[in-house]
Amino acid sequence: RGDAAGAAFCGFGRAATGPPGTFTFHTIKPGAVPGPDGHLQAPHILVGVMARGIMSRCWTRMYFDDESATGEDAVLRCVPAARRHTLIGRSTGDGRYQFDIVVQGQNETVFFDA
Repeated sequence: RGDAAGAAFCGFGRAATGPPGTFTFHTIKPGAVPGPDGHLQAPHILVGVMARGIMSRCWTRMYFDDESATGEDAVLRCVPAARRHTLIGRSTGDGRYQFDIVVQGQNETVFFDA
């Protein structure tokens, strides 16, 4: 958990996709962090996506389905309710989460302006 690593923890990583477009990323689960207004944001991971044909990085967030604060996060609540599920990583029950990033089409992941 991020709180175990301290509030100053800031990580960075890079992962390439495999042939079918899958990726795996290993990190600690973060804790809540203060937002620009001083209120706590729900634990989340900021994700940047770069790909051939995309001229600038696409930014999204992965929230955790088993965190009670997820539903109260101010940024997530700005996203239309019907699309919020695209930002939620689903616990697989073994300490891992599945988070699908869809660049276009049905269930396209919500991306944010940087």
